[in-house]
Amino acid sequence: MELHKVEQYQQFDEERFTKVDFVKNLRSMGFVLNFLPGQDMMAHHHPGKDLFLYVLEGEGTFTVDGEELAVSQGDSLYCEADEKIGFINTSDSKVSVMGTMTKTVE
Repeated sequence: MELHKVEQYQQFDEERFTKVDFVKNLRSMGFVLNFLPGQDMMAHHHPGKDLFLYVLEGEGTFTVDGEELAVSQGDSLYCEADEKIGFINTSDSKVSVMGTMTKTVE
């Protein structure tokens, strides 16, 4: 068992968004993505891994396979391994998104 205080992973950088891992093993990963206003994450995919995201604070826009999805605190998003995902903080406030990635079963 591991207990984590998510607030300690909400670390921001003026230069670019941050990704702070809090769990990483052979099957899964837990992390927090942090964005200052205007920061973005280029669209990409995670072959062989399913992705679950939960907006801890703030609001912005995810792009999944070219479709834009406006999200805010409390929203969650699930993406399969072959879906391409990106994000931009479209607000004037900080955004933190907690995520987990799990290897898909073949």
